[in-house]
Amino acid sequence: MRYVNRVKGKDGVERLYFRKAGLPPVKLSAAWGTPELEAEVNRLLVGVAAKPQPQTLRAALRAYELDSPDFAALEESTKYLYRKTMQELDEDMGELMVGRFTGPFLLELRNSWATRGYRAAAIRLQVLKNALWPAIVAGKLGGGDPFALIPGVRRPRDAGEPHMIWPESVVHAVIAGALRAGKPGLARGVAIGRYAGPRREDIVRLTRAARKGGRFAFLTGKRHVQVDMPEDLALTTVLDQTPAGEGMLLVSNLAGLAYTADGFALELKKLVGKLHKGDPKSPNMWPGKEIPSDGYDIHGLRHTFGVEAALAGCTDAEGAALMGHGSPASFAIYRRQADRMRLSTSGAEKIAQLRERTPNGSLQNELQNICKTEPEVAAKPRGKNAVKSRR
Repeated sequence: MRYVNRVKGKDGVERLYFRKAGLPPVKLSAAWGTPELEAEVNRLLVGVAAKPQPQTLRAALRAYELDSPDFAALEESTKYLYRKTMQELDEDMGELMVGRFTGPFLLELRNSWATRGYRAAAIRLQVLKNALWPAIVAGKLGGGDPFALIPGVRRPRDAGEPHMIWPESVVHAVIAGALRAGKPGLARGVAIGRYAGPRREDIVRLTRAARKGGRFAFLTGKRHVQVDMPEDLALTTVLDQTPAGEGMLLVSNLAGLAYTADGFALELKKLVGKLHKGDPKSPNMWPGKEIPSDGYDIHGLRHTFGVEAALAGCTDAEGAALMGHGSPASFAIYRRQADRMRLSTSGAEKIAQLRERTPNGSLQNELQNICKTEPEVAAKPRGKNAVKSRR
């Protein structure tokens, strides 16, 4: 049946998906070959144009998805995100001619999207530019690249780092928690993310072949970049001392099957929540307060690995080789955070050295004395009684 993909999982169960260019995939509930399946597909097709008009944004979006080698090379999770974005662009502006997307109009769009957050604006501008690139090359947008005139939406000053750094104590607590819960695959995945730095999509499909001759090597799914590094001793310890199951995968779930990338992230989120907040249903096993926050996430493991590389003094080229980046420029985000950490640490050390050189430097002793007497001062009566006590 047209627009229906039949996918047989590793568990032997066949699942049906609705797939059509320009629309996100949808899991179908009806059985193959039934009238209910045909009716379900027809409902999804209602309102979908059979063929977009040429020279419109809708045509450009369809061509980008179906014909562009750049789109075909994207990771599946990125494709899903881009398809959802393209569906939104199609619904909002699909009938507009490509020549309408001049610099002033793009600036207006950018300002409108900025109200939804800097990342929302960045993704929509990127997808729009990718779809319109053939028209830009053909000079149909007034000559030149109008996107080059549009500055990106700046990240808010008060926004924290996008992903929390994982202290070693948290890494160890999460690995121990995963083993306590009988999920060695989750523990192994955390170790791989922390000590090798792959993305979640790569973690869940790594096989035993990644380990060879004391090295850890794999091909990234997002940019198809080869990563090949000495295996970290901490990673070796976890992988050698935790059950690996019978399959070829380094990371698998309790059923011995592969995690999905999102499924692995969800399992980790649940575990982190239990370690931080506890579980009322199992207070003895999950008392809570074992880690300081429930904000540690799967990409934070990769972020921690990247910042550690930058703190170690890796160049952008060395960092990119470790992280599997297609360009050394991509390592800048980790170097920026590492530089701030390094500078603040250096500044704090200089302040401490200055205090040590100060004549009669008794600041710490004075503070200790103040802290010791503070409870007595606080216990004295205040207000009118305090005045009488001084007479």
